[in-house]
Amino acid sequence: FVTAIHALMDVRYMAQSPLPDDDLLARIDRSLAIFHENKDVIISLGARMGMKKPIDNWHIPKLELMQSITASSCKVGALIQWSTDTTEHAHISEIKDPAQHTNNNDYDPQICHHLDRQEKLRRFAIATTLKRTYADSNPEEFFEGEGEEDEEGEEGNGDYDQLTDPRTALLAEMNKMHITTNYFSKARKLVAARCDDISLPPRTFIAASTAIHLNFDPTHTGLKINEVANDFNIPDLGQVLSDFLQRDARNGAAGHGLGVARRQLIDRPSVLPFERIQIWHTVRLQQVSFYDASVVLPAQTVHASPPSPASGWPKDRRDAVLVNIDRAYEWPKSGLMGHRVCELQLIMRPVPWRGSRLTWRDQYLCYVRSFKMGAVDPVTGMHVLKCAKYANSTPVGDIVPLSQLHAFIHLIPQLGHPADAWLTKANSTHYHSSFFLNKYFDKQIYAALS
Repeated sequence: FVTAIHALMDVRYMAQSPLPDDDLLARIDRSLAIFHENKDVIISLGARMGMKKPIDNWHIPKLELMQSITASSCKVGALIQWSTDTTEHAHISEIKDPAQHTNNNDYDPQICHHLDRQEKLRRFAIATTLKRTYADSNPEEFFEGEGEEDEEGEEGNGDYDQLTDPRTALLAEMNKMHITTNYFSKARKLVAARCDDISLPPRTFIAASTAIHLNFDPTHTGLKINEVANDFNIPDLGQVLSDFLQRDARNGAAGHGLGVARRQLIDRPSVLPFERIQIWHTVRLQQVSFYDASVVLPAQTVHASPPSPASGWPKDRRDAVLVNIDRAYEWPKSGLMGHRVCELQLIMRPVPWRGSRLTWRDQYLCYVRSFKMGAVDPVTGMHVLKCAKYANSTPVGDIVPLSQLHAFIHLIPQLGHPADAWLTKANSTHYHSSFFLNKYFDKQIYAALS
């Protein structure tokens, strides 16, 4: 059953590739063949359901059309260029929704009248809102947005922003426009600006092919290391920080590996030159398209926060990330080579004692726990991951620079049969040690892992 579903999903993802080649087309044909070889089990289990009863046939026009994917691609090129998403959405907004406001007679004139009234109301709202906003504000304030910082929220503008007319932002909001924040552009402007009032290290920066953005204000400032270790359940935090500082003093910016035995690194007592750290609960990672580096994808928010029952997370909220451990490889073109999947536990920055000078490289750090990469499961077609542990059964935890984080990774717990009914998205990862790496999370991940 799962084999048939996974083969059909492979066909759907590969058919949307903007750059199909002979190898990809051959893989589409193989996946279709696998689906047809295994589809009978879906019928036998009664999983193909109609409105009231199971259906015992495969008379599905769209399924039949899949047989012509490779032939059509050879003749007309990438099929994604012929997508009907735009016209289908327009049919909903311009026909179906207005039709619900009619009396089901004479649809055409009533739909036109409805759309005309909606347009007049929208223009009136925009005009009155702009007039009221401009009247209530000092016109000179429209051009004083440079350098303002975002204190709250994950969509913050960071350390430096373009001059923005609030009227433009208002129009975008009223027209329900969503503009992807380009952290690559912001990071380059930070480097070019070299303003004295820009914080160092900058909250927005580029690491290899990934743009990384932190909110300007930390979630917590000046917490003691022991407090953080207790709140985040990281008992070895002080030790791994000492290990990291020793490695960083030796290796500099050469990059940091994961899972290195600590006893080989400790050559002096674990005395830290600081006792407090800043904490962030989220970081945003942004990438460019696998197929076109000029296309900037929406940023993804990665969480690393302690338990918060009030917000629906009674356990820690910790997302999985892809960490680079070999600079010779660059995500996403290299796939998983030179990278390791880890669970992000903590995002921090050491704070020096007041009046003292830094004796370490000032950078953002994160505490991660590693997963051990297994073979690809033949049924699901996804990699199997298990929590990595030392010989004494403690999790493998390390400190790495935040700049080594390259992508958000979605994990699926291996639930077994049957799955416990009390498992939820907020606690399932805490009660499992084996996971699937979900290559179907988005097209970017699928393209990199295929």
